[in-house]
Amino acid sequence: MFVKKSPISIIFTLFVLLISSFLITGCLFIPSGSLYITSNPSGASIYLNGSFSGKVTPSLISNLFPGSYLLELTLEDSSISREENIDIFKNQLTSIHFELITQTEYRALFVGVDEYKDPGIIDLKAPSYDVDRMRQVFENSHYSGEETTFSVMNNLIGEQATRSNILQLIGSTFSNAEDSDVSYFYFSGHGWSDGNLSTLLPHDALAVDTSKDINVDELASVLGDIPGIKVVIIDSCYSGGFIGKDFSNREISQSKNLKQINENVLESFSLYDNLLVKNNLASDGFKVITSAKGAQVCWETLNHPVDGNPFAYFSASLCEGCDYNDFSFPAPADTNLDRQITLEEIYQYINNSLIYLDQDVQVYPQNSSFVFIEY
Repeated sequence: MFVKKSPISIIFTLFVLLISSFLITGCLFIPSGSLYITSNPSGASIYLNGSFSGKVTPSLISNLFPGSYLLELTLEDSSISREENIDIFKNQLTSIHFELITQTEYRALFVGVDEYKDPGIIDLKAPSYDVDRMRQVFENSHYSGEETTFSVMNNLIGEQATRSNILQLIGSTFSNAEDSDVSYFYFSGHGWSDGNLSTLLPHDALAVDTSKDINVDELASVLGDIPGIKVVIIDSCYSGGFIGKDFSNREISQSKNLKQINENVLESFSLYDNLLVKNNLASDGFKVITSAKGAQVCWETLNHPVDGNPFAYFSASLCEGCDYNDFSFPAPADTNLDRQITLEEIYQYINNSLIYLDQDVQVYPQNSSFVFIEY
């Protein structure tokens, strides 16, 4: 039996068929855009405006209304997440790539105090030259297959190395550090201990008291506020550690005082390494290497065999282990020839190099596989 359809019914049927055709072919009346997302590594879950898209990278998402979106990628296994606001335009493909692997940045501050404002404190000869050698070592280092070098390197030398300048430059040098980064602090100059508290002597230190000194608790505190790993290298010499020099004003020639600064330095940094209340302190904390321990003194002398300038034995040995002024494979301290010098490797190299001086380096932590330098 033939049923006559009304004009309205016919129009509705044609409309449904037309819409179905557009849906099947991917064509819509409403202008739309597309988004192509890639990431390194791939396999990241894709969220748009807080909702899971059901896709992982790399993926193409089509038929998006033009407008702004909050795009978020999440690596579920490592809990790494990145997000970015993006704009989708009609009839256009937007492509975006996310690097989800954390990139480590390296920063360094080198302090060398060879000139002292107070005439009661004897000037040193080596620190400014040791800073120059240390800087060359780090300038020639690179990480992750030559892809990463130091992003920031700052120096404070001589009369510029005042207490306030040192503390301020620590803050500015490492101000952008994140939990994945590594920050190096090197100090060469006089050190002092009263048997209980150890201090480092800036340019404006006083011979009669420690009010202008930087004590180890202050140093550990200001460095402890920096996210990531802190590598602390201290070449602090006492008066007995300099050839032909004596400094009785501070009465620091006793071996117990020489021992105390190193023990206090390591104790304080170890304390900050385990202080959970410091919210922005990475769990790795501090890596510390100092120039002497016990009843030992630290020495400086003249005429470095490479550049002819004054040098401190500890700092010179450290730079030598990292192949100072040659910078070719293999570096002397790289015992396993893997182009990485660990904290333990450089510690062993310096300790063996200075055995004829009866000057033993001290390191925290012991037997560390942390990569001190990569080249």
